[in-house]
Order: sequence, then structure tokens, then C-alpha cells
Amino acid sequence: MSLSTHTVLVEIVDQYEESEEPVTARAVAESQDVSREVLTQSLESLCEFELLKPTERGYRPTVTAKELLALDIELDDAVVLDLVEE
Repeated sequence: MSLSTHTVLVEIVDQYEESEEPVTARAVAESQDVSREVLTQSLESLCEFELLKPTERGYRPTVTAKELLALDIELDDAVVLDLVEE
């Protein structure tokens, strides 16, 4: 079974806001009824785009992730720009 990156982000944000503690891959896997291996690529992508911050005890969402979800934007619809000063 596959799991969208957006679903993973929403799940982590929801769990984090409820507990105010980092969320483990195991907790997401159990809540979504998937293996941790299924989450690996999504977690790596979310960290790479700075939507999740890995910690020793799990993952926490960044402010950017919370703002993106508050705007009700699906990750598949989002465009990320990196502005570079010359």
C-alpha cells in the first residue's frame, strides 16, 4: 500500500499538535496501517523540503508545514521557489 506525502505530513502535524512531542515513524505507520518502510521516501522528501525537522525522538513539523496546511494546499499542487540574490 502506498501513502501520499501529503497524508504523512497531515498525520504528523495532527499528532504533534495533539501531543506537543516529536512524532515517530512507528506512530504514523500504526495510525495509517502501513509499514515503516512505506513511509521512508515521504519522510525523506518532507525533511529535504524543510517541512519536517528530524529529532532524536521523531519528527516535528516546521512552521512552513503548518502554514502550508493552514492554506489548505495539497503538496501535489504546491510549487516551491528558491530565491537567490545575485
